[in-house]
Amino acid sequence: MSADYNQYKDNELLMQLVAGKQQALEALYNRYWDRLFVVAANLLGSPEEAEECVQNVFIGLWKRRENLQLTHSLHTYLAVAVKYQALSVLSRNQRRKERPSQIGFDDDPIDAVSPEADFIAKELRTRIEQSINRLPPQCQLVFRMSREQDKSVKEIAESLGLSENTVKMHLKNANKKLRSDLLFYIFFLSHTPFL
Repeated sequence: MSADYNQYKDNELLMQLVAGKQQALEALYNRYWDRLFVVAANLLGSPEEAEECVQNVFIGLWKRRENLQLTHSLHTYLAVAVKYQALSVLSRNQRRKERPSQIGFDDDPIDAVSPEADFIAKELRTRIEQSINRLPPQCQLVFRMSREQDKSVKEIAESLGLSENTVKMHLKNANKKLRSDLLFYIFFLSHTPFL
């Protein structure tokens, strides 16, 4: 059943979401997780916090499904939501750093950035870039224009002289490859002893 949902367009999935179909949420999660994760990870520099931000966005989408009224595309809504989540985390982290300790030592050591977490964040950024660099040249170009230059499918197609379907195919293939690479890496990280 999930495979059928993966073929649906965003607006069809939203209608299923409003009807309370969890498979629609799973399909949206699979479709957008990697893009949202990259956005959050770039802002936060922490894979754990980035993953939490993305989870919160999808939890919020599920909770608000019956009253959801989008003025822009779902992609735009999710991108703004994850940026807002990440900025909230950055703001919270900053307040904790600036808050004077009332008992003479760090009363929230779990929020301190450990050398391991810093290493993981840098390593993750490196892995993301390496994964993008391994894409076929045209696929990589399409992906970078979409993610780094925020160009639409139509703009990319016109700029490169490709059909919109070809651009969509390149983006789909790139997302699938990145998700596969990153999920394996995150699985590996989650099973290391220092996490």
